[in-house]
Amino acid sequence: MSLKATTVTKSMFVALFTIIAMAALASAATSLVQSPESDHLVNKCMAKLSSRCAMYVTAEVLYSHGPLKQHGCCLEVYHMGRVCLNIVTKHVIQTFLPKLRKQDSLEKSTQIWYLCVPV
Repeated sequence: MSLKATTVTKSMFVALFTIIAMAALASAATSLVQSPESDHLVNKCMAKLSSRCAMYVTAEVLYSHGPLKQHGCCLEVYHMGRVCLNIVTKHVIQTFLPKLRKQDSLEKSTQIWYLCVPV
């Protein structure tokens, strides 16, 4: 049984992306420099997502091309709610892209919401 080079490359990319995204989430959860109330709110909102979908939401926030919709995570985003999505998006951006403005996180959150929830 031989493997195609493209199959190996694609699976290697997926594995590497998964490791990076999970490390990013772990870092985000432990490196907050916020008040305990904010910490609690972020953790409460993140608890509404499976770790798999949290990874795809993070990828969508950071890279704008995560396969969020294709992997069935939009239903979790919908059930998480728009307020929690705003909180999580703001947290991810502040943690990994701190130079962006508050408006940028709100715009990104809105983009994800409308990607998942048809008007």
